[in-house]
Amino acid sequence: MDIEAQRDKITEQLEMLNSKIGRQNSIKYIFTSGIIHGVGFFIGSAIVATILFGLLSPWIGQIGWIRDSFERGASLR
Repeated sequence: MDIEAQRDKITEQLEMLNSKIGRQNSIKYIFTSGIIHGVGFFIGSAIVATILFGLLSPWIGQIGWIRDSFERGASLR
């Protein structure tokens, strides 16, 4: 390859990178990605908490006020 072709290719790549960086720094992109990350974090945290409470429920159920509340709720049927 000659020098001019390489220079043109490098210039083309730099222009493409500049346009991508411009889109990524826009308010709309930042807001949308923030919403998506927030929803993902919330759903993931809920899944992890559900698994942990499910695994720890025999020990959590031994706490007095929790056991009383559960028995009161079960008797409402």
